[in-house]
Amino acid sequence: MAISYFRKYRGQAPGLRNPHLWIIIVLFVLLTISHFTEILWQIPSFTETSLPTVLELSRHSLERFLYLLLIFYAGWTLGLVGGAAVWLSSAVAMLLRTFLISPNFRDALLESLSALVIGALAITLMATYRQTRRQREKIRKTVKDMKLARQDYQELFTNASDAIWVHNLDGVITLVNKACEELTGYPVSELPGKNVREFLTAETLYIARQVKDKSLRGQTMEQRYEQRLVKKDGSEAIMQLTTRLIVSDGKPQAFHNMARDVTEERRLQANLQFYLRQVLQAQEEERKRLARELHDDASQRILLLTHGIDNIASKAERYPPQELRNQLGRLYELSQQTYQGIKHYAQALRPSILDDLGLVAAIKWLAEEIHKLSGIEIQVKTDIMPPLPPETQLVLFRIVQESLSNIHRHSGASEASITVECQGDEIRMTISDNGKGLKLPRQLSEFATQGKLGLTGMAERVQLIGGKLDVSSQEGKGTTIVVTVPTKLHAGSSGS
Repeated sequence: MAISYFRKYRGQAPGLRNPHLWIIIVLFVLLTISHFTEILWQIPSFTETSLPTVLELSRHSLERFLYLLLIFYAGWTLGLVGGAAVWLSSAVAMLLRTFLISPNFRDALLESLSALVIGALAITLMATYRQTRRQREKIRKTVKDMKLARQDYQELFTNASDAIWVHNLDGVITLVNKACEELTGYPVSELPGKNVREFLTAETLYIARQVKDKSLRGQTMEQRYEQRLVKKDGSEAIMQLTTRLIVSDGKPQAFHNMARDVTEERRLQANLQFYLRQVLQAQEEERKRLARELHDDASQRILLLTHGIDNIASKAERYPPQELRNQLGRLYELSQQTYQGIKHYAQALRPSILDDLGLVAAIKWLAEEIHKLSGIEIQVKTDIMPPLPPETQLVLFRIVQESLSNIHRHSGASEASITVECQGDEIRMTISDNGKGLKLPRQLSEFATQGKLGLTGMAERVQLIGGKLDVSSQEGKGTTIVVTVPTKLHAGSSGS
């Protein structure tokens, strides 16, 4: 037991460089020498004098008192191990004198044992005091750390981007964070005290009850599940929710919930799926149209060319020179018409002017084509363009193409304008008309569900190259489309 005790406190043993250790050693040696003067008197160089004799104290009472003081000093300065070592050495010195030299054994033993008991109690009290002080420091540090952790948790809870709230087993909300305000539409101060049933429809309330029953039965819930929420303004939000049962003393107390609004994400996914279906359908219709036009126009002309050339080749000797020239002239005109038709189809798919002369020339060409087709006056104003990535040029060209097509077919406008400006690291393009305008949804992503695939396609194309598209319109006052794109593609962007 003593060995384990000293192993426990060996880390508290004083080092040899501690000045208190050497002071105690010197004092102990001097005191022990004085305590054993009777033995030293036998040495000729020592006189018959001692410290007790000088102070007129008998039975070496002063040395025993000084031993006791030395034990106090060692316990205070060197700790438990140092005090115990001095106590043990003092016990050996005092008891040796008591049993070997002291003429009054009983009194000497009583004084020695008293000094040793008092010394042991003093060392124990000092060790207890030190341990208590360390525990107080540890508790004070723990309390401080807990306060800091509580502050960090409160700050994390309050400023979390996800909505977090706690409600009791009856559904009454007891604690909310700031993000709940954006999720529900209610101020944070109004949410505590409300019941979660106020935010749920009959269908979603059934889901909430299932989650509650499973949690109370101890069944494992999925990490996240989706739930619909009725906001203050009556609109519905889709939230991705995590629910955890709070248990105290083995009894369920409340539910901790963490939610993220995924309404826009789900709407975009639904719109994207609808848009993809429409695009695939449009692609098939466009393929059918091209196949039909090529069959009815280009292929028929080529067939006529083939028959004409075959007819001339097989009956060339029957034709007079003049009639032969006339036949070849008609075949030449037919070949030119066929060439122009094929060129028209190619221009509709991707005009070569965009690759040959660049974006500005392609926009002006589009404006001229729409003017010839519809009579709409279109003004084009452009700055000097910096070199743009091919993906950016194609996106801007397609947006102009779709916008002018919409103006021609739907707007009823008599005038339109296209402005392309270079603003630092961005290109800003504005397309406006004086047509009848259109009714805008709350989100651009809702264009697809309204059947406005052209506007949806514009928004998708712009997002792919890291840009932004804004649409503003008033009924009877026309429509304005503003596109802002970077002059350089960001990492991860891709063209259309």
